[in-house]
Formats: sequence, structure tokens, C-alpha cells
Amino acid sequence: MSNYSVKDGTCVVRIACAVLFVSFTFLYLYDYQDDILAMAQHVLSDGLTHYNRTIGAVLITVVLWLLQIGFYALFRLQGRAHAITFFPSLLTLAVITSPDNSIDEGFTFGAWLVAWPVLMLICIGVMWYARQVQQYEPVDSSKGFLSRRAWINYVTMCVMFVFVGLFSNHNDVFHYRMHVESCLNDSLFDEALATGEKSNKTDSSLTSLRIHALAEKNQLGERLFEYPLVGGSAAMLPNGKSVKYLMYPEKNLYKNLGCWLKQHMSTMHYLKFVHRHKLATKSAHDYLLCAYLLDGNLDAFVHSIGLYYDIHGQMPKHYREALTLYNHLRSNPFISYRSTIMETDFQDFQTLIHKYNNPVERAAALRDTYGNTYWWYYYNLYSCKSKYNL
Repeated sequence: MSNYSVKDGTCVVRIACAVLFVSFTFLYLYDYQDDILAMAQHVLSDGLTHYNRTIGAVLITVVLWLLQIGFYALFRLQGRAHAITFFPSLLTLAVITSPDNSIDEGFTFGAWLVAWPVLMLICIGVMWYARQVQQYEPVDSSKGFLSRRAWINYVTMCVMFVFVGLFSNHNDVFHYRMHVESCLNDSLFDEALATGEKSNKTDSSLTSLRIHALAEKNQLGERLFEYPLVGGSAAMLPNGKSVKYLMYPEKNLYKNLGCWLKQHMSTMHYLKFVHRHKLATKSAHDYLLCAYLLDGNLDAFVHSIGLYYDIHGQMPKHYREALTLYNHLRSNPFISYRSTIMETDFQDFQTLIHKYNNPVERAAALRDTYGNTYWWYYYNLYSCKSKYNL
């Protein structure tokens, strides 16, 4: 063992760790957690302030870096343990990026109320011990950015980055929801609809937000069943519990439908109310038709569609699919509908159903080929061939 030299590559390691920290923190805040922080600020300020992703990312990064500089000044860890001085900052980063969708029910740090001070005390103890043994640290023969000392610090930094990723909010669906709400606030409907569109993960609130964005684009009957959907018609409107908006004003949704009722009503009660009182907009007509489809109520759909669309003219894709399906399921259909193109596609769909005996393989094949159709949604809704009657 030999005495530790302060000048032995220390500055190089410090600069490298600082660059890693600043780069990670800024990009993590700017590109990944910006919508979570926007949601937290909106809820905690009762909507009085608006989060700016650039200013917020810069300010938080600077403050956390100053916190690290303070711990470095206090403990002067310059060797293999230098990266530990970044832990308090990264721990704080994990805390401020951990809010979830329950924040509107009352702000609380949850487990962090105990975990943060305990981990901070442990970290301070580790830094104090590292400071005591720092003088006995062996001198490395290699120097610079790729020295043994540097690599030990890099690995420590990476482990702490993983810690932040694991214990902050990394719920994909919640991130999708918050980004969609941000987009809706800025009337960026195309970006809202593109958010998470390749993922099969969703929840009732995300379903509701996507339905609203589709209605704003007049694409509800054309594209609704291209997305994963949960909750049936009950997910179409906020209820303050399973379906709720955290940043986007609900009144914007109801304005698009024709009437804003302060009290929460079920989807069907609300839609029937606005139609009965002749308050319904075109979006409300599509909401009603899609509500029937989401619940698998083909008879109600068929009895209503003629009020809003010419069934022998141009109709949205999902309505044509539903009518084709209905005519195959009913021996005495209320409406006789036939489309050569739809009929050919539906025959292929039926063929694929009968091709597989294994339900898992059948479902996978149907989802891969027809996952963007109402036929797949209806089949999956009942999840059994006998009920589907094909």
C-alpha cells in the first residue's frame, strides 16, 4: 500500500463523472420525466403554474449538481470513491421523479419519507469512512479517462443511474397518459395519437384520452379499434376514479360533445341525455355508436347508426366492420348490409379462426393480422369461439 496522490488523475476522473452526471440528469429530465414533472407541478399548484421542460431540466440539473459539489467540498473524495458524492443528488432525483397518478388525491412522499433520510445518512456514513481510508488507496499505474480508478467510478455512476431508473416513475402507461394530456393541452392531436401506439399496454384513463383525441380528429369510427382498449364504454368519459384526467380540463371534452355536466354520469346516461335534449354534436354521435361497439351491443348499434349515417354510402371503417359482423351473426338482421371488400376480408378472418385448434395460437394469429379491426376486438371481448358463433 502507498500514500494516495491527490494529483494522480483526480481532476480527470472528477470531470468525467461530472459530465456523466450532468448528461444523464438533463436528458432524463428533458426526454423522459418531463411530463411527470409537468403533472406534479400542475396538481400541486392547482393548475396555476405551467412546467417548462427546458427551464425545468436545466434548473433541476444545476441544483442537483450544486448539491454534489457541496458533498465533495465536505468530504473531498478524490479517488475510487469519488462517484459516491453524486449519490445524494441522484437519490433526490429519484424522489422528485417518482409521483404517480394518486398525487391528485393528496400529496405524499410515501415510502420516501423514511427511505430518503435513511439512505442519506447511510451515504454520509459511507463517505466519511471512504475519507478515512482514502490515504491508503493504492496508486494506479494507469492514468486518464481509462484508468482503473476512472473505470471504478464509471461503474459506480452507472449503478446509481440504474437505481434512479428503478425507483423513479417508470410506468410506461402512466408516461403515455401524461404525454397525451400534455399534447391535448397544446392541441397536438396527431402527436397524442402517436404516443404509445405500438404498445399493447393501456388503462381506462389512457383509453378515454385517446378516444377524445380521435373524436377531435373526426377519426373515432375509423381508428378506435386500432388501439388497445380496456373498460368498455365506461372508459369513454372521466368518472373521477378509474378514469380521470390530471392535467387536461374535462370541460374541453364535454364541450366537444355538446354539454358540460359538472357531476359525473355514466357514459350511456350522459350520451342519451345530450341526444334526448338535442345537444349532441357529431362527436357525440360517434361516441354513442362506439359506446355500443365497445360493449359488444351490436343490436343497439344497428338500430342507431341509420340516424347518423347513410349505411349505403361512405361510413367509417369500424362501422362497416360491425355491420358485416352483425349480418353474419343474425339470421334475421334489422339492417341488411353487404360490402364485397369487407365480405372478402371477413371470410379470411373466419378462415383464420378455424385454422388453429389451440386458443393461444389462434388469438396470436388473429391479433397479428386483424388486431386493428372491430372483429378482433369483438372476438377478444367474448374470448370463446362458441359465443362468437363462427
